[in-house]
Amino acid sequence: MARKRVFSIVLKVLLGAVLLVVAVLVVVGPSSVALREEVLHEERSEDAGVTYEYGGARYSSDLYLLRMVRPTGVEHELHLGPHAEDSYYPVEVGFGAAEEPRIREVRWLPDGVRVSFESGEALEVPADNFRSVR
Repeated sequence: MARKRVFSIVLKVLLGAVLLVVAVLVVVGPSSVALREEVLHEERSEDAGVTYEYGGARYSSDLYLLRMVRPTGVEHELHLGPHAEDSYYPVEVGFGAAEEPRIREVRWLPDGVRVSFESGEALEVPADNFRSVR
């Protein structure tokens, strides 16, 4: 009798935990939860001799191209900012190609950054979007 009661309590606790995880995924959204991240490319604007002004000081900016495994599938994203490993401006990289995006060239400009990919696509991000990310 006591054994059935313990089993019932354990089952209820496990069911509660599963429901909590499902609720968090529904509220947060499964596309925002990264199960695994892999850095495919990284650069610093300072290495190209470019820094960005913010609050009276000049800062280098980081660029990371990430492969992110999410519950909804694999996505690729650029992270830009002075400390992009922690705080960043995200840019989704999805050109519809089945292949993983590969960066051919990064051009750091005084007013932004231009990223060219081996597939021929390119994108530009204004510096105002990433220079003040903290």
